[in-house]
Amino acid sequence: MQLKPRILIVIPARGGSKGVPRKNLSPMAGIPLLSYSIRTARSVLWEARIVVSTDDEEIASITRREGAHVIMRDPSLSSDAITLDPVIFHAVQSEESQGRSYDLILTMQTTSPLLRPATINRIITRLAANEADTIITAVNDAHLAWEMTDGMLFPAYKKRLNRQLLPRRFRETGGVIATYRSWISPSSRFGPRVALEIIDEIEGLDLDTPEDWLFAEAALGRRRMAFITIGNELNGLGHVMRVRSLLECLHGHPTLVLCDPAQTLAIDFLRESFQRVEICERNKMLERIVQWGAQVVVHDELETDPLHIAAERDAGLRIVLFEDDGPSKEMAHLVFNALFASYRSQPEKGWYFGPEVYDLREEFRHAERAGFNEKPRRILITFGGTDPSGLTGRVLDEIIDICPYPISVIAGIGMQNYKRLADRIAKLKFAGHKIDLLRNVPMMSDVIRTVDIAFSSGGRTLYELAHMAVPTIVMRQNTREAQHDFGGLKNGFLDLGIGDQVSSHDIRAAFLSLTDCVSLRRALREGMLSLDLTSGRDRILRLILDG
Repeated sequence: MQLKPRILIVIPARGGSKGVPRKNLSPMAGIPLLSYSIRTARSVLWEARIVVSTDDEEIASITRREGAHVIMRDPSLSSDAITLDPVIFHAVQSEESQGRSYDLILTMQTTSPLLRPATINRIITRLAANEADTIITAVNDAHLAWEMTDGMLFPAYKKRLNRQLLPRRFRETGGVIATYRSWISPSSRFGPRVALEIIDEIEGLDLDTPEDWLFAEAALGRRRMAFITIGNELNGLGHVMRVRSLLECLHGHPTLVLCDPAQTLAIDFLRESFQRVEICERNKMLERIVQWGAQVVVHDELETDPLHIAAERDAGLRIVLFEDDGPSKEMAHLVFNALFASYRSQPEKGWYFGPEVYDLREEFRHAERAGFNEKPRRILITFGGTDPSGLTGRVLDEIIDICPYPISVIAGIGMQNYKRLADRIAKLKFAGHKIDLLRNVPMMSDVIRTVDIAFSSGGRTLYELAHMAVPTIVMRQNTREAQHDFGGLKNGFLDLGIGDQVSSHDIRAAFLSLTDCVSLRRALREGMLSLDLTSGRDRILRLILDG
């Protein structure tokens, strides 16, 4: 086989159809069914001539409009009794009569509108490498099946097992039959060595009934989405937690999650959440994403490399960024940042900021909010997954002698000085202080609903505290957090600025103002209750999926 095989793709499309009348001309999601096959064929990376074999002038017109070539066939080749073998043989002979010759012949059926170009690329590559004489698309159709013989039913399996454990059983989809020219005849398109290209059940859908049509239209709304995320001792788990939240809403869409080997906390978190994650070096991610057939790439990893984003755009991918305020946002199709003020949004650029695009975790959507108590019941100190500025210990040192209320301290799994903090709290408990140290909290909402005042940094936890209506003193970890606009007075927060620049006096004064001034705490709580933080995830998903 030569390095550049001569390829002919034949799409048979007659005007008649019994199962779905005028099937090939009917609009599916607003586009003629025939157009899907032509567009898929035209997206194949290999150079190929695309022809549609038809007996219908309207189909011929659509074919030309879509950029493919027409072969008109005799009505005798379009009856219900005719198989595709003589139709494809006729198309090949018609091409050869014009002086063209081919090495590989692919049949693509219009009844498989969900076929992906990547599948056809793989088939051609395998044939060009002489892996088989003929390759056909198939799905793994392993089920507990029964067969009838002489009017009697018999199980078509040896042992009842869960579907995942059954022997693989393959069913042809009819989507693609690819073979060498030498095996094309009026009665066959198969050589002696047959191989399968296994595809998923959605891609392998074969339209035969109106119910199939309905299912295919719904499936066309699916997006193949790749996620790249982080989770480490420096950045904590906020990014990967949002990715998990989105994944849990996308079970009807194929998803691929990639993490660099250094993102150990993210990898462990996803696996413990029963989410599949692939470990991949950053410079190999694009190759993997393209090979997998992604349409959308979602980056939840802070500032991305503009060179990576440019390469993804060149590959035809739709790019979504979360909390990336660097130069990459100019190349992205969508940018979400709930930590910035809404007025900074630029929908014409695909930039959406503010509480309107905050993805509230599922546990908080159904959690009972904290009630209001004139006398605080409990104080919460939580500074994220890593607390790089050591603000937990700082706040604890400042308020321990002026706080008569029980204190809950949450330490993130990435906190570097955890042992020192644990030792400090153990000594305080021994001295009679009512204080608890929590880590790896399974349900954060259960803790937050028991407190009346909180200390926190300027990240995503502020949204959870706001949703649970807990007035909060904010101390930011760094200058980046200082740009986050949500943690202000109107939303229920006392913002003290960057933590290592806040004086001891200001920390103590802010704390006492909330414990002693019931009206202030009530006003802050009312500001939080006025916020709607439950609609952001739906808005994010709609914008991603509608693109």
